[in-house]
Amino acid sequence: MKPSAKKSKKKSTTKSAIISKTKSLIKVAKKNLTRNPEQAQELKPLTSKKFPGLGINVVLKHQDETSLKTYIHYLQELRVEWVRLEFNYYEIIPDSVMDFFVEELRRADIKILGLLTGLVPGNFINCMIPSLRFKSPIDTLSDYKAFCERNAERYKKHITVWEIWNEPNTLRFWVRNPEPIEYVELAAAAAPIIKKINPKNKIVFGGLMGDDLRVIAPFQKINYIQECIDLGIDKYIDIYNFHPYDPICYFAKKPANMYFPTIAGIIDSFMHKYRAVQKPFIISEIGVCPLWLKISQTEIGALYKEIYMHSISKRIDCYFWVLTDFKGPEYSRWNPETAFGLIDWNLKEKEMYKSFVTEMKKL
Repeated sequence: MKPSAKKSKKKSTTKSAIISKTKSLIKVAKKNLTRNPEQAQELKPLTSKKFPGLGINVVLKHQDETSLKTYIHYLQELRVEWVRLEFNYYEIIPDSVMDFFVEELRRADIKILGLLTGLVPGNFINCMIPSLRFKSPIDTLSDYKAFCERNAERYKKHITVWEIWNEPNTLRFWVRNPEPIEYVELAAAAAPIIKKINPKNKIVFGGLMGDDLRVIAPFQKINYIQECIDLGIDKYIDIYNFHPYDPICYFAKKPANMYFPTIAGIIDSFMHKYRAVQKPFIISEIGVCPLWLKISQTEIGALYKEIYMHSISKRIDCYFWVLTDFKGPEYSRWNPETAFGLIDWNLKEKEMYKSFVTEMKKL
């Protein structure tokens, strides 16, 4: 990650100063661009500079070439610097699909954070008894090491930042009761392999659910990063990482003005807890789902800009969840996980997307 991610002892930059700095780094995006997926192959690259430290999560739910080019178009219009790209341990994405998308990101000058994890859909069974369908990476360590080695080798020219698993402090993603000592074992196994392929590779701590102070998910462990540090994980990790979610991101009837102070407060609490850590931090995932909330999609777009600005003021890169909506037999229509996308399942803009783009253009 860039040097700006490092902790600073100076006071947090004011909002007005951040806006001024960001204005100096960006240009106004080209206007009147077509957004028709069928015309995606005809879209011309956007040349505007990226918003520094802005990232979007991408899960390749669509895998045809036209759809993937449409993904790229939206990412360019959002002017993201980073994409957190999921490599699915449980269901390998075809090489041809991943190769094509990685190359398109390279052509668009978008950096990649490679997420080496398993996608565990957030339904009731998977949240409560994920072991019915999945195995923890610690139970299949040899296979996971091979998975890491294969991807780090295949994409060594284009990806130099790799995240080891996702939300390991939760039962859902760890697939067994989360234990810091097991995650340290996973990092100790995977990090040297990735570093051997390219000593310049950076290793990112698996994005932690929440602020590591409160339990907000079933069978979630808190004080997780501190226990990992006490067990020696720091020698394997270059960048620490968390997801400042709160229950209001999923189910709430809170007014719109409650969201920013809540999420900003979680970020501040986490950073205060780990103020002694001398390595950079990022937020590799944060989002708000409009499905069961009082807040409107237009307000969510404005909120995302505020979260981004707050993160940058703390010198933390911020990746939003997620580019596209999800769909599949493992997701019920009541599942908020299906509706976090800035783009809907048919790859059409949602009001969240339009609002986010509009608000960011004000910077």
